[in-house]
Amino acid sequence: MVQKLVPQTDFPKIVLGFGKAVPSGSLLYPAMRSVFPVFLFCLLFTACHSPAEQDQPPVYYDVAGFVNKQIADLTALQPDVQKTVSIDDKQSQQTTADINWNRELGLFLQADINKPALRNSYRIERPDSLTYVYTLKPTEEALTVRSLMVQLAKPNGKPRRIEAVLQTDNPLYTSERHLLLERNPGSSSMHYSVRGFQKLAYISRRDFTVDGQVK
Repeated sequence: MVQKLVPQTDFPKIVLGFGKAVPSGSLLYPAMRSVFPVFLFCLLFTACHSPAEQDQPPVYYDVAGFVNKQIADLTALQPDVQKTVSIDDKQSQQTTADINWNRELGLFLQADINKPALRNSYRIERPDSLTYVYTLKPTEEALTVRSLMVQLAKPNGKPRRIEAVLQTDNPLYTSERHLLLERNPGSSSMHYSVRGFQKLAYISRRDFTVDGQVK
């Protein structure tokens, strides 16, 4: 069943992931409004780093830099986006140019692992000269980003495909999110999606898929 999305400003805020509140303008709000109409408090862990650690060169690909560039470009262009949101057996569709891209792609910034505390947390593989694969080491099970893949385009060396798996698991809240961001270097089109599930204690699991196609 396909139905028109209601205005996003009517949706309450929920927590999507590791202590991150999803703003009401986000693509994920229509999907999650009926899933978990409660607030969840997650513990936030912080770490202190010495100046020497902060000055070290990055170990992993700069995903945050790329995503922030997309946010800036899309904010300037304000293109039409066709969005499809599925929750279990229900589906909604909408085409709009009225999007806050800082909120829309904010979840992809969470896939960035270029942090001093994570320098030795991931196994690095290079299947070919254009692909980076990062996999969480078994000793680092508490981290949210479980894997990250960046595939570059041959003509200009910029990312054409980014995939990531994010997991959160604690006594109150469990979630898994598979992120996909595809960009055609030769055009302004872009595709992004988030699929996975969320479950709160004593509430049934809900599966969801969110898909956005930039025209």
